[in-house]
Amino acid sequence: MENNKELRLREKIDFYYREKLKCHITKEPRGSVNGWIRSDLQEGDFYWFEDEHYPIEKVRIFLSDVFDIGDWRPKKEW
Repeated sequence: MENNKELRLREKIDFYYREKLKCHITKEPRGSVNGWIRSDLQEGDFYWFEDEHYPIEKVRIFLSDVFDIGDWRPKKEW
């Protein structure tokens, strides 16, 4: 059974994927990225993600590495 935090994160990530919105992901234990979610949750609990700094290739963002996700913010607002 999923815990409440994981369910909340999945719902938020799904929203950014469906709406094709640029997002800001805060990662655990620290760090962050800006870009676009490019897939539904894949087997292995990861999403394909397109980082705004490296748009040529997609990378995996594992659900367990995501602390929070929200609207894209310019770097000075992190």
